[in-house]
Amino acid sequence: MRWIIGLIWLSFITYALLFAPGLSPGGDPIFKELVTMQSKEPWLLTVFSWLGIFPAVYACMLLRTSAKERSARVRAWPFVLLSFGLGAFALLPYYAWSSSKNRGSGYERLHFGRQRESGFGRIAANKLTHIILLLLTLGTAFYAVTQGHPDVFMEAFKQSSFVHIMTIDFIILTLLSIVAIFRDAEASRRSPVWVAAGIVPIVGPLIYLLTLRRD
Repeated sequence: MRWIIGLIWLSFITYALLFAPGLSPGGDPIFKELVTMQSKEPWLLTVFSWLGIFPAVYACMLLRTSAKERSARVRAWPFVLLSFGLGAFALLPYYAWSSSKNRGSGYERLHFGRQRESGFGRIAANKLTHIILLLLTLGTAFYAVTQGHPDVFMEAFKQSSFVHIMTIDFIILTLLSIVAIFRDAEASRRSPVWVAAGIVPIVGPLIYLLTLRRD
């Protein structure tokens, strides 16, 4: 599996740099509208916002604390921090590198200061955090479905390299969440049936987290 994830990562980088269609961000008005949150298309704004919510979900998955936690050889927090700007580009190498030989059987604490360790760990494990992320996801989804125009989004997908790449990034993050839930369920001794939750973008992993029992 680690080699498959690594190959997907390299393929994604190659495609984004050499083959993605559409205008580059430097001359792309859609990119400028999105980064300034001035786009008038709800679907574009929603998918763009989901690429901020998804890394937060992965942070909750990877950085929460547990009584059963053990230190992992591969630290998750640098990859999680980078994922807020790079998405799957940052998380794919973590999941490729953190094979069963390189990861602990429990959860990881942050290792850059005692105060931050407890603070970030508690936020990541807090059910309120998961509920807020879930409400944000459902709220933006409702906004896109009721006010958005999928045809406008698809046209932007063809014309803007940024929209093209961010859409593929979102799809990869969704598929990667299946792997994330599988590993987490294995470590926390939950039913492998939970892997199916990863098929539902963002909402599935959040429901998985909300149903976790605190030790």
